[in-house]
Amino acid sequence: MNHENYDLLKNYASDRGADLFGVTETARIKDYIDVELRDEASQLPFAVSIGIRLMRSVLNAIVNRPNQIYKTHYRQVNAVLDYITQLTAGFIQRRGYNAIPIAASFVIDWEKQNSHLSHRHVAIAAGLGFLGRNNLLIHPEYGAGVRLATILTNMPLTVDSPIADECGECLECMIACPAEAISENNFDFDKCYEQVTKFAKENNYNVYLCGLCVKACTNARSKT
Repeated sequence: MNHENYDLLKNYASDRGADLFGVTETARIKDYIDVELRDEASQLPFAVSIGIRLMRSVLNAIVNRPNQIYKTHYRQVNAVLDYITQLTAGFIQRRGYNAIPIAASFVIDWEKQNSHLSHRHVAIAAGLGFLGRNNLLIHPEYGAGVRLATILTNMPLTVDSPIADECGECLECMIACPAEAISENNFDFDKCYEQVTKFAKENNYNVYLCGLCVKACTNARSKT
């Protein structure tokens, strides 16, 4: 039953545009769930990670700073992800189970950049990649060029295993970071936040983004 449900859900999400799909146990990512969601999450033992690959041509158009093309693409992908997770959660509910879709970029605290849960840590636990030097999920093929959303559910599902991988000697994201927020063994969130805030003000964007380390990582992974 668990494996059948897994295949059913994966095919449903894939048919609606999802590029990535993985499942983990909610208990494995409990430390990355906000207190506001913990009671509900404790009743939903499975976390489904769904992802969409960013367009490499859009990432390659970024030079020195985020641009309108990337900003628009970023928002479009998030909107599609939210649509897919909403549809998939509804599909789960129609089969008699409970589900909570967690939006791709819903931020509770902008200063701490906190959401209801960490999509990247759900994806890591679900075997979709590993945590890179840039503090993002690194997919084996797509690098950091993915966006993620999550569904919590009590639908019985097969769970995936984390993958064993690391950045190795690659330092492309560190070289590309304009804030020098990335080092070989550390990520400085404050420096990163200061830089994306600066970009948002200078470009009059109503969203905090950069994309330079995403571009560097995605291109570097494509060459391996």
